Amino acid sequence: MKKTLAALALATAFAMPAQAEAAAIIEFDATSEISDSNDFKAWLGGVGLTRYATLGSSIVLDAETLIRFEFLGTDSGFSDTFSTVSAPVISYTETTTFQDSFLAPILLGTATFGPGSLAGLLNFSSLGGAPATVGQDGFGIFLAADQLSGAGVDTFYFGYDDEVTGQDDDHDDLIIRATLLSRAVTPVPEAATWALLVAGFGLAGAALRRRRPPHRSFRAVHV
Repeated sequence: MKKTLAALALATAFAMPAQAEAAAIIEFDATSEISDSNDFKAWLGGVGLTRYATLGSSIVLDAETLIRFEFLGTDSGFSDTFSTVSAPVISYTETTTFQDSFLAPILLGTATFGPGSLAGLLNFSSLGGAPATVGQDGFGIFLAADQLSGAGVDTFYFGYDDEVTGQDDDHDDLIIRATLLSRAVTPVPEAATWALLVAGFGLAGAALRRRRPPHRSFRAVHV
């Protein structure tokens, strides 16, 4: 009986799907090489990022996800702000013309986002510059050279180009790293999984019936 129950427990463990990892799906139509005028091009290249996508690109979460944001660097003549529409709201304003924090990223905070597009939820704004969100010219998503549109990632880097006119397309006015920490999901067994579970419980029931003590009847004996 113990062996049967152990086998059932093992089958159930394998049958139930494990909690899936969170993913941010990045889609784009076209990419460009990171500009030589980007002051952090070497740092980005060091983590395998050599291209970027802007207009028409998207970042979509496949589930409710907790994301950590870190400030990496800025090269701006304006006072630029990164903010989120999330729970909780994150907001960070840089006030220096140049700052390199790639070796010591500054934690901006962690926030939860629902599944779906991050357009309008990750935002840049500026005193003197133009605002931007995912999918707009001023919002650049840094990519690996071999990264395919529609691929899921658990970390992504993005930068801001705050120029109203004469946009230089280097997207180094404010650079942020986003790391997906967890995914809130309740696994639901599929049809094949249910079949395996039912079969396992059936085996356990059969084993219990086989081990049931035989029924004995007793007659009263009169002396």
